[in-house]
Amino acid sequence: ILSTVAGVHKYKWLKQNVQGLYPQSALLNTIVEFALKEEPVDVEKMRKCLLKQLERAEVRLEGIDTILKLSAKNFLLPSVQYAVFCGWQRLIPEGANIGEPLTDCLKDVDLIPPFNRMLLEVTFGKLYAWAIQNVRNILLDANAKFKEL
Repeated sequence: ILSTVAGVHKYKWLKQNVQGLYPQSALLNTIVEFALKEEPVDVEKMRKCLLKQLERAEVRLEGIDTILKLSAKNFLLPSVQYAVFCGWQRLIPEGANIGEPLTDCLKDVDLIPPFNRMLLEVTFGKLYAWAIQNVRNILLDANAKFKEL
């Protein structure tokens, strides 16, 4: 009797969440639906989705590497560097609409392996460092010119 009572108390929170006594998050609803789903799970479809995310992450990494290689070139005119920087941020002239800018380097690739995730974050970090260094240099130049005047 004691083990039955302890078992009931141990799993009471699960029963209450499944029955809907507590407000559920979207993630918890998804987990409950997945666990209680009676139909077979299409593993092949899930595998294809994960492969697509890996491909998307590789394309994103390749693009950011290309931008880093371009930004490292000292022979580029400042206007070209500015255009690369604005293109990376998806800053466009007024009136043109290309959609929402990406806010996070891991958007839509959150299920990739940890190594790929860290590689993407580190590479984006290098680009952020380049952008910050460029802004710093521009501000220092402007400050020096302002002091000359």
